[in-house]
Amino acid sequence: MSNAALKDFPVVVPFTVHWSEMDAFGHVNNARTFTWFESARIAYMARIGLVGPSGAGTERTTAEGVGPILANTHADYLRPVVFPVSLVAGARVARVGTSSITFEHVVAGADDGVLYTRGGSIIVTLRYATHEKVPVPPAVRSAIELLEGRSAAAQT
Repeated sequence: MSNAALKDFPVVVPFTVHWSEMDAFGHVNNARTFTWFESARIAYMARIGLVGPSGAGTERTTAEGVGPILANTHADYLRPVVFPVSLVAGARVARVGTSSITFEHVVAGADDGVLYTRGGSIIVTLRYATHEKVPVPPAVRSAIELLEGRSAAAQT
C-alpha cells in the first residue's frame, strides 16, 4: 500500500466495502465511517494496552475497573465511497490530556490512496464502577510515546 495520507498513522486497519453498506443514494452510508474509525481506534487501544485484542478490557484495566469511553467523534466527508472498493482506516494520537486521548482518523482507498474521510475522536479514561474520569495510566502514556515515536507527556 502506497498511501501518503496514512504515512504518519501507526495503526492502519484494512477492510472491504460490502454491497449492503450502500444506501439509496448509491454510496456507502455515512454512518459506516464511524464504524471504520472505531475499528482503527480499537486496534490502536489494543496496541497500547488500554483494551484487549477483542476490544474488551485487559487484565490490568479490568482489575482496576478503568477503561476508555468515547466522549466525542466527528468526520469530514471528502468524497463518497462507492462499491466496490477496498479501504484502510488509520488512527493516531494527536494529544494526550490528563484524562483524555484525542485521536485523528482517516479513511482512504487501499489501492489508490484516495482520501475519502478524515476526522477524530476523544476517549476519556473512566473508572466504570463510579463513572469518574481518571488520569490516563502511565503505562498507556508510555505505550503511546513508543508507538507514535514521540513524547506523549509533552502533549498534556
